[in-house]
This record gives sequence, structure tokens and C-alpha cells, in this order.
Amino acid sequence: MKITKYDLVLSVISGVLFPIAFVIPYAGILSWFLLIPFFTSIGNKSPWGAFRLGVLTGTIANAIGAYWLIGTLSRFGGFPLLVSLIFHLAISIYSGLPFAIFAYITTRLGLFGKHGLFSALLIAAVWTSVEFLFPFLFPYGIASSEINYLPLIQIFDLLGRYSLSFLIVLVNVALMRLIVRLLNHRLAPVLDVLTSFILLIFVIGYGFWRIGVETEKIGEARKITVGIVQANVDIFEKKQKNEKTISEKHRVMSYALNSPDLIIWPETAVQAWIPASAHFLSDNGELIIPQTRGSYFLVGGLSYKVNKINPDGIPDEKDIDKFNTAFLTDAQGRILGRYNKVKLLLFGEYLPFAKYIPALKGISPASGDFTPGNELDVLEIKEKGIKIAPLICYEDIIPSFSRRFVSKGANLLVNITNDAWFGKSFEPYQHLSFSIPSAVETRRFLIRATNTGISAIVDPVGRVVAKTEVFERTTLNGKVGIIDGDKTLYTKIGDVFPWGCLVFWLGFAVVARLRRKNPA
Repeated sequence: MKITKYDLVLSVISGVLFPIAFVIPYAGILSWFLLIPFFTSIGNKSPWGAFRLGVLTGTIANAIGAYWLIGTLSRFGGFPLLVSLIFHLAISIYSGLPFAIFAYITTRLGLFGKHGLFSALLIAAVWTSVEFLFPFLFPYGIASSEINYLPLIQIFDLLGRYSLSFLIVLVNVALMRLIVRLLNHRLAPVLDVLTSFILLIFVIGYGFWRIGVETEKIGEARKITVGIVQANVDIFEKKQKNEKTISEKHRVMSYALNSPDLIIWPETAVQAWIPASAHFLSDNGELIIPQTRGSYFLVGGLSYKVNKINPDGIPDEKDIDKFNTAFLTDAQGRILGRYNKVKLLLFGEYLPFAKYIPALKGISPASGDFTPGNELDVLEIKEKGIKIAPLICYEDIIPSFSRRFVSKGANLLVNITNDAWFGKSFEPYQHLSFSIPSAVETRRFLIRATNTGISAIVDPVGRVVAKTEVFERTTLNGKVGIIDGDKTLYTKIGDVFPWGCLVFWLGFAVVARLRRKNPA
């Protein structure tokens, strides 16, 4: 069937509502029905017609939800405004492809034309697996819209965030079918609606019970004091020539924290380049951190490793690996451990192939040339029994990172980031909300230290127990529980659920194809 204006309007409605569910507090309730217009528009279309409608819906959703990329690319990436707009559109189209892929698969399999619970489950499984497998620039899923509804997100510790994505889509399908049946004076899809309702009640019931259990654990957990420094350094001020001024700001603010167990500075707070062989965090022989009474420091900085030295003793640029690093030091500045960021930011920290084709740097001279780390290194303070998962920048929103860190023994999640790149926009609020599922999935406290905000402390239930405002120079004190031993089911089994969803609908597709080839 041809795409009509009515189909376009329905797709646009879902595209506009999708980002609203993430931006406005408690607007996540929209997620439970915002996909209905989109599903209605693709239900009777050819696979490629549905694909095009999916591109439209996904592009609109991401163009609105990540509007701040335009300013980031132009102000900080060094791109002309027109080029930034083109890049933003291209990234929005790319990030919107999961809608299109989902639409193509479900219509190819004829799932919207079928009736019954089985097809509804298949539709939810397709969405879940596509959302899980798609290589997003900034990974997120529809379940992250529910972080304000604590009972709903407790299920994350069993099957991860994608299990709630599955349920949200299942409810959308059931409601769509209910509305269509009622409008056509036909019997309601009782099994679809009843199953969705029962699963939702189970998730909410489990959530209320789990909140009580985890709250009791938090109360009994061993506590440490932490201090977060949010120096609010302008992005254009963050340069190596200003290292002494920037470090002095962080030192002065650290003294005001009254020597907590752990003081945290945000991503790239230290602008001096620290050699990989360094034993102390120092710049030209001068210690960077302040001398405190026994505090340990987790500090964001820059480091490098020389792989090859020329006969003249000066290495070529291409023979130097540069890292975005988290340093753990004691009160004397001795480096106890370091972690090099593994997941680098495209256009911000690297340009693809620029190391091999230097001319590409002319496209975006402000882009970095960092090298990704290759290990998720837990940073340990043995004296205090603290094992830190140091998540840099948007690594805190990648589910597998926090899970793998905790599997290695981490009992505290710490995210250091610099959201100044995104200006005065919704991005800092989105980043905080997208990070919360990691605390719930692993049942560990999450501390976020950001240059310009929002710095925060999130407990294992997903409650933001303390936070700062955006673009203010301030510190944040708090107590966090160190939870050892217990690993959640999700930490143990990982993303079995979305993989199971993939196997489920692929198995159906194979069987359906075999039946068409051999009806007997």
C-alpha cells in the first residue's frame, strides 16, 4: 500500500513524542503509547515502504533529542555552521535507522498483519534486539525514559534495561490492537492485553519489593566519604598553557572538602601530559594534587606513551599514543593506578583514519587524536577496600562496561566527564538520566564528577541522592555505601535477554521461510 499523508503524520507524531519522553521529568509515561502512531503507519506497508517511514520517525526523534550536537560540532569541533547542520542531519538519520530496521523486519515477516500474543511477542523481540545490537554513537534505549519511575527500573538487576524495552513495546502493540478492535466494534485482544498487564504488574511488584531490600542493604553497607570538585572550567580555557591555573582551582576547592576518603576531579581536569612511566602525578616536578590529610584522589587527565624514538631522540607524532586517562593517587600524589578511556568520542577525541590520512585533520582541526585503551582496569584503594570502576565520559551509559567492571570486583562506579562540550542544553540532564540504569543493573553506588555539571551521587536503587546544578563552580560532599560480594543476575549472565530476543524472532523467520518452501 502506498504511503499517504496520514501515514506521514502518524510517523511524525511518534518521532516528536519520542525525545519528549526523555527530556521532560516524568514524561516517560509517554513511552507506553507513543509508538502506536508509528506502528499504525507501517502496519499495512511493504517492507521498503515501512523502512522509509522508519527513517522519517527515527530521524525526527534523534534530530530533536540530540539538537545540541549542532552547537557542539560548530563551537567545539571547528566545523562551519552549515557543515554542522549537515553532520547533525546525517547523524540523526544514522541514529534513526533502528526504527527503519525494525519496521522492515516486522513488515517483512508480516507481524503487524497477524493476530494473537505470539506475533506481539515477536514484534517486541525485534525491537529489543535491534535496539541492543545497533552501534549507536550515544547508546540509549526507550527504557531509559523510565528512570523517574523507580519501581519500573528495578527489573534491570535481573535481565538488564532491554527487558523493560521489551515490555514497553509489548504494551504499545497491545494498546494499538485494543484501539483498532474497539473502533471496528470487534472483540478486544484479551490475551495480548492481559499478558501485558500481568507482566507490568509483576515488574512493578518486583520493583517495590526490591526497593525495600536494597534500601536495607544500603543502610547496612560500609560507608566512605567522597568529595566531588566541579570547577566549571570553560571549554576554551581548558588548554595546556592554562594547566597551572586550572589545577590551582581544583586544589583550592579540594581543600574545602575537609579531607574525605576520596576526592574526585572530572575528566581532563589535569591538562599537563603525564608520561605512561610516571610514578607521581606531577608537572615539571611540581605535584598537581593538594597535600591533604589522607585523602585519595581520582583525577581525570592526559597521558602519553612513546612507542618509537628516532635516531635524533625526537619521536614522530605518529609514534606517540595519547590517552584520556583516569589517575588514582594517594595523598602524596603517588600514582596507584590508571585507566585509559576505551570508548572514544567520534569527532571529539578522534577522526576515523586521521592517523593514516593526516589531511583529514583539515576537516575538523579541533578533533583530538587519542588512542583507545585496551583494558577495563579496576582501580583499587587497598587500605580502604575500595575498588573503583572508572568510567570516562559516556562510558557510564554503556551497559556492558559497568557490568564487566563489577564482574572484575568493582564495588563503586565513578564517572568522570566533561559535558561543557554541549553548552547550555538538555544534554547534561540526558547524560545523567542515561547513566542511572548502570547503578541499578549492578547494584552499586554511582558517583558522577563533571566539569560543568551535573555532578551527582546515585544509589543502587537509582535514586539521585545529591546533585549539583549546571554551570556552577561548586563542590559536592556525600557518603556512599561500598557494596561487596553480591553480584546481580544481570552482572552474572549479561545481555542474555536481548540475545534471546534475537534468537526468538530469527528462529521464527527461518521456520516461516522453510514452511513457504515446503508447505507439506
